[in-house]
Amino acid sequence: MRVFCCPAFVYVVSFIILSHVEVVASNNATNGSAPQATGCQEQVDNKCPMSLKIDWWEIPPYIYKDSKKEVTGIFPKILEKLVKDCCDGGTDKPSCVKLNFSEVPSNDSEVVKKQIDKNGTLISMPVYGDMKDVTFQNHPYYPVVESPGVVFIVKKEDSSNAAQAVMEAVFQGWPVLLLTLIMAALSGIVVWALDTYWNPEEFPRSFFKGTWEGFWWAFVSMTTVGYGDRAPRSVLARTFAFIWVLIGLVIISIFTATVTTSLTAISLSNEIKLYGSDVVALKNTEEQRLGVRNNAKVTELNSVSELKDTVINQEPKVTGALLDSYVAGYWAKVAEDPVLKNPDLRVGTVLDHQFAYGFVIAGALKKAEKCMRKKLNSMETEITGIIQEQAKTMEEPGESAAVEKTNNLFDAKSPMFRKAIYTCIGLVGALTICGLIWEFLYWRPRQPKEAKTEVERIVTPETSYENLVAMQCAEIEEAMMNEVQRFYIAWNKKLEELKRRNGQSPGDMNVIGMGVSGGDMRSM
Repeated sequence: MRVFCCPAFVYVVSFIILSHVEVVASNNATNGSAPQATGCQEQVDNKCPMSLKIDWWEIPPYIYKDSKKEVTGIFPKILEKLVKDCCDGGTDKPSCVKLNFSEVPSNDSEVVKKQIDKNGTLISMPVYGDMKDVTFQNHPYYPVVESPGVVFIVKKEDSSNAAQAVMEAVFQGWPVLLLTLIMAALSGIVVWALDTYWNPEEFPRSFFKGTWEGFWWAFVSMTTVGYGDRAPRSVLARTFAFIWVLIGLVIISIFTATVTTSLTAISLSNEIKLYGSDVVALKNTEEQRLGVRNNAKVTELNSVSELKDTVINQEPKVTGALLDSYVAGYWAKVAEDPVLKNPDLRVGTVLDHQFAYGFVIAGALKKAEKCMRKKLNSMETEITGIIQEQAKTMEEPGESAAVEKTNNLFDAKSPMFRKAIYTCIGLVGALTICGLIWEFLYWRPRQPKEAKTEVERIVTPETSYENLVAMQCAEIEEAMMNEVQRFYIAWNKKLEELKRRNGQSPGDMNVIGMGVSGGDMRSM
């Protein structure tokens, strides 16, 4: 009985299992799911996990979420190509391996580094490194993009600062100006002492008046104006004048050079030094480390918006901000809210700092290490195209900082320039009003009235043109006769004097026309 039952039981169980397998196979064939799963498994062939968990931190344009909340940027596009070739088996194969980006990005690069190969993380990006690095914390490292440099963003020079700097430069030359005035006063005393005896008209004997005229002469000669209203006459004074003119030229040249040097230094003082400067940078970035290595006082900020506000408000006294060139270009041109597209900001300089952005793989993805490295090395042209498509640059101003400072000296929008213009216009207007009041209320009323001429007394509105011409002719004729009469009188006096000198009597010489009256002359 025992022998008979065992074969029968086995037969029944086998029949039931086979029937179940056929039903399942039939259902799978109808739905089409099993062959697809089996195809992806065969396609991937255990080279990569079917889902790649990616830990990342947001730093556009390298990697960020767009307006559709999708992760995009330089790194996702490059990573898609790598996974397609090394995990899916080529671009002609269907996509089986899924890139599973973490829903919430990490705060910064340091957090990403700490999560490498933890909690199922297979890819961590972006991670700072060098283009020659191949490992990071004993994990494969792939440098992808070399940084184009770090831009130093500064606030544009205030136009009023340039004008104020000019005034300070002029006032800083006061020691040379004081020396110039003292030397001119000394020279004025010397020239007065040497020339007052021979030239009291121009250098009076009075010490106060004479030395003042001497100071005036010395200052005018030193500045090479040379009005010529005062000039030494004696030999000693002129000898001293030669010496003083030469000395004065040197002194006034020193003063002019001092002021010019100060103005030139202000216009060209555009060298940016990180050493000892107060700068801001994003927290845990390579730009922050660059500032620290250059012994700058770096303030850490969490966003580009905070960075922009700090630079513009300059609170505290911030010189500028350090930011990756591509990141600055994104926030100036690409972002929906371009916070760096601000007329008050400019690129001060671009600092050459070599470092790379890359990613680290861990866990089961290490099986594809060689393939991904080989493929990445052959993608140089594709990576360059992706960078050109994604990355922009923050435009530098059309004029240099030196030109801007020079133009700002007389900028019409400058508060100091406007204040100077309005003050001068106000003074001119006030003095003009005072002059008019003095002329019409004080000076003119006190001037004697001019006597009217004979014609003015005779001419009335009813006088005809012919009568007016006749009266003018008569007045002119009268004036001419008076002149002729005065000539004859002077001539007779001279003739009488000649007679007396020659010992002749007055009657010995007759002069035609002597003593002729005006009426006789008119009748001739």
